[in-house]
Amino acid sequence: MPMTNRFARFAAEFQLRDAPEDLVDRMKMALLDALAIMLGAAHFARINGHRELIGYLDATAPPGPASVVGHGLRTTEMMAAFANGTLCEVLDCMDCNLTARIHNGAAVTPAVLALAESNGATGRDVLAAMLVGFEIGTRLGHAVQPAHWHSGFQITGTYNTCAAAAAAGRMLGLDAEALEAALGTSGFVMPVSHGDMIFKGHSVKPIHGGQPALCGIEAAYLAKAGYRSGPLEGEPPRHHAVLRILGDPDPDLGRAVEGLGEVWATRELAFKPYPIGLLIIGPVEIVLDQFADRRLPPDEIRSVEVRSYEAASMFTGKYTTVDSNFVDAHLSIPFCVAAALTDREMTVRQLATERLRDPRLHALARRVTVTEDPEMTERFPYEWPATVTITLTDGSVFEGRVDQVKWSPRRPPSWDDIVEKFITYGAPVIGPDAHRVVQDVTAIESLDTVAPLMEAVRRAPD
Repeated sequence: MPMTNRFARFAAEFQLRDAPEDLVDRMKMALLDALAIMLGAAHFARINGHRELIGYLDATAPPGPASVVGHGLRTTEMMAAFANGTLCEVLDCMDCNLTARIHNGAAVTPAVLALAESNGATGRDVLAAMLVGFEIGTRLGHAVQPAHWHSGFQITGTYNTCAAAAAAGRMLGLDAEALEAALGTSGFVMPVSHGDMIFKGHSVKPIHGGQPALCGIEAAYLAKAGYRSGPLEGEPPRHHAVLRILGDPDPDLGRAVEGLGEVWATRELAFKPYPIGLLIIGPVEIVLDQFADRRLPPDEIRSVEVRSYEAASMFTGKYTTVDSNFVDAHLSIPFCVAAALTDREMTVRQLATERLRDPRLHALARRVTVTEDPEMTERFPYEWPATVTITLTDGSVFEGRVDQVKWSPRRPPSWDDIVEKFITYGAPVIGPDAHRVVQDVTAIESLDTVAPLMEAVRRAPD
């Protein structure tokens, strides 16, 4: 049976009662985490005077039934999904699956929430659609990675469109035939999200969460209207479809569907404790946790050597200046390590415009070197190892190492960890309602509608 067809049947037939309990709990964590990040991004934009998203919405988003989190407005399903998906990527601390190199929830969760709010779906509907989308997106990643990544594409903004389409089709009640069309169409309308827009500090970077959320809903509605399409893997004789033309002419389609519905790729889902790129978490964790009791005055640090796997050194070993923006900063190991050493924390405060203008931070970052360790490269992505060696001007040397970083699949966060993150990011925007949102998500299986939940998180910061 062709891959796209099998995905469509899975999306149509899956029942939440058939999912392992730990994965249902993981989806609840992913939902609360995503809402935290959306609210945090809304607050971050306000305190830094960033008006790109609100200016775009003012110009293009008509009134509608779906909430834009943290902005006090409702618009169409597709525009709400775009806005919320974009918010998911502002602070770069979204859930992720590194075996597929994808931020699953950045497109899937906003698409599901927009349709759930406008169509009166239950909490169980939300969890089921999210899990379908997360699983399909991850499995598509397994089919094409790492060739897709090394060819310059960013899967969060490409194949996450297919994941969002599967989840959206599920929310719209499409049958297997229509879901197959939605998946095929998603490969026809997906964005061409690429690495330069992610790693070069451009302010447009966050829309690679919003655009696939919008296009996923679009694909589902096109299928509902009767449009039909070919499969993601293409048709003979040329197979000129998305799975064979975006970096890998020979995708592993067998791996994509192996054990579908029985073996859950979503079990490799990870979360982020800091608003930084995933490849940077290890070095920052070492500084904040292993060196917490050390006396390390920044002006007495002669050098900092970070050793990690190839992807970390290649993509995030870059330096920043006082003219850099927060995108440059949270994707830079030298900056994040310097900020953690100086401030003894790594939060949104370190990414604020005023903090980025401190020349002392960038001067310390210049003393941070990042090199590849081939042994660590061999262990990536199932382990994310890093070492940090700090040498002081008096010759003292401090060393730390981590192999499984915090909140990775083998060191997962607790529910209380995610709640704390939500309160930290959400309370500045929605105040005491943050605790009610936690209660709603905790018991989401029993909710007949998510409308009150979305009303609570829609509030704009005062």
